[in-house]
Amino acid sequence: MNLFADSLGLSTLVFGWLCWGAALIWALIKAPWFKVKGDRSAQNIFLAMTVVVMLIWQFGASLGDGLTFHFLLVTLMVLMFGAQFAMIGASLALLMVTFYADLGWLGLGINGFLMILVPVLITSMLVYMSEHYLEQNFFVYVFFNGFLAGALSVVTALSLGGMVMWLNDVFPPKVLAENFFPFIPMMATPEGFVNGMLIAAIIAFKPEWVATFHDDTHLNGK
Repeated sequence: MNLFADSLGLSTLVFGWLCWGAALIWALIKAPWFKVKGDRSAQNIFLAMTVVVMLIWQFGASLGDGLTFHFLLVTLMVLMFGAQFAMIGASLALLMVTFYADLGWLGLGINGFLMILVPVLITSMLVYMSEHYLEQNFFVYVFFNGFLAGALSVVTALSLGGMVMWLNDVFPPKVLAENFFPFIPMMATPEGFVNGMLIAAIIAFKPEWVATFHDDTHLNGK
């Protein structure tokens, strides 16, 4: 969802900047830069995925005022690159979307919080849970970390976005209740399917592209 800054209150804008800004600083400091330093292939894959996310975020079914339904694909970025690089890559995509869609730079924080930070946290939490509490195999990885994490991420992000709209009087409560909130569960399956399908395909053909997938734990002996 792409929210315009001029439709939001100051407290919402400040909250978004504090949360997203702090998370981005953490990502920049803690990212394992040594993994991509001097690796042109890894850099190209990362930049290509960032551009893909940016293009997807440019399109969607809109209710007006920047409130749109579209795929996030942040779960896929977390699985491929890890939480830190997912934060950085998705933030670069958001910068480009903000520029091209003229969303207003003050809204960068709240959009980053909803579309990036929330999915990164949810996906990271589920990856941690799967690694510590579930059997390690290909199917658990794809369905739990890909499908379920993607579905939960988009439902949570959209629900919080609807609350932001409600609290900032961007839309009347009746409009949101009738034309926005009922459609949120419908996004869970396609978002989960796309993330799960893509991560499964990448693992099948290019497993070295997926930082959170390990042959010795997810495949060998399974």
